[in-house]
Amino acid sequence: MDTTEHTTSVSSSSQQHQHRERVTLLVSSVTAAVFLTLVGLGIAAGRTKLTFVVLFGFAAMFAGVGISYVGEFDTANQQVWAYGLSSGAMIASAAALLAPKAITRHAAYGGFAIAFGYLLGYAAHELGHLVTHRNLPLNAAAGELTIHALAAGAIMGVVYGSLPGLSALFGFGILAHKFPAGFTGSEALQQSGLPRYAMIVPASAVAVAAIPLSILTPSLSPIVQAVFFGISTGVFAHVGIDMLPECGHAGSHADAGGHGSVQCSPEADQTRRHAVLSTFVGAGALFALWQTLAML
Repeated sequence: MDTTEHTTSVSSSSQQHQHRERVTLLVSSVTAAVFLTLVGLGIAAGRTKLTFVVLFGFAAMFAGVGISYVGEFDTANQQVWAYGLSSGAMIASAAALLAPKAITRHAAYGGFAIAFGYLLGYAAHELGHLVTHRNLPLNAAAGELTIHALAAGAIMGVVYGSLPGLSALFGFGILAHKFPAGFTGSEALQQSGLPRYAMIVPASAVAVAAIPLSILTPSLSPIVQAVFFGISTGVFAHVGIDMLPECGHAGSHADAGGHGSVQCSPEADQTRRHAVLSTFVGAGALFALWQTLAML
């Protein structure tokens, strides 16, 4: 390749990068405007509890982005604790806050819905990669986070719309993974050469689905409620299990590109102990929070 061809190639690559950044800025700006509009709509419609939960998820994700921006978060133990705490909390919330509501409304439909929801979470994880092969203003990691957030928001919106008496802890349990998702998505964007503010898209996706559906969803029959609670149980159990930190071998999550995969040396037995302990602490923390709120 001569000098002219090389210069032309570099110039073309630079123009493509600038175009992608402009598109990312536009998409992020529009998403921010939609998010603020929906927050106002949720408050005006009396969905204050759901709106508060949505804002919590948004803040938690950007707290993770902030950690990614100001500090290093790349040691094995740090990654293990971040994912272990989140996965433990998510699995506990799915088992304690979602599954009983599915089973008590209709045991068989609720049970089948839990199985279907788990498989649906697996399908979304695997097939979501097909979308991310395209040249979009988000990279693969942020695209997957957006898909998961839309699913979480849809389930929360339908459930809160039908049963507005649900506790805020229900929503917090669903959004337990937002903090680690924030810093991993932020790091992935940075490595792809995209600005970190693009994380506003997955951070806003919960509100985009949850608030309109909470307003539009009518009262649901017990069987339909069992199905929705069951699907949400399965989906978030899958996400929680997918985030379980793995160490020392290429397990199923590592093969699938799971967020919780941590490559450690075979001698790092201490890291394995941290991995196990972090998941129990995460589940225990959710139990302690639930117990505290139950006594109020």
